[in-house]
Amino acid sequence: MSLKIKFATCILLFFACFSYAEDNASKSSYKQHIKELVEKYPIKPHHAKLYFDCMHCHTNQGDNPEKFKNSGDKGCLSCHKSKEHMAQRTKFMDTLKANPHNSVHDGPNLYCDECHTEHKKSVNMCDECHEAEVKHWMKVTP
Repeated sequence: MSLKIKFATCILLFFACFSYAEDNASKSSYKQHIKELVEKYPIKPHHAKLYFDCMHCHTNQGDNPEKFKNSGDKGCLSCHKSKEHMAQRTKFMDTLKANPHNSVHDGPNLYCDECHTEHKKSVNMCDECHEAEVKHWMKVTP
């Protein structure tokens, strides 16, 4: 092997190793950044088990989480299919007229974030008027 080829090979290996180290440092930095964000903006345990990070819900909203907007129903329904699907999943509560996803007042038309929030404690909107009854037929709102 000629000296030029050996030299070129060494240079390529050097840059490959440098690039690999830089890429790993970048990944490590990204993971640390995500960890800090999750500490500041905690996500629900059932989403954390799925290894969600900010970009699962906040797509195309830049790099600054301070400026992220609520993803609204579109974000929720990208995983949870549709409001009708959610009403069907909780249909067993229809007999009590207590299906929160198919409300006797609004049908399946409520906005998801009227009850569910990701970065703070969710609320049960039904509880605002039906406090005594809700405790008997509904779990804590996830």
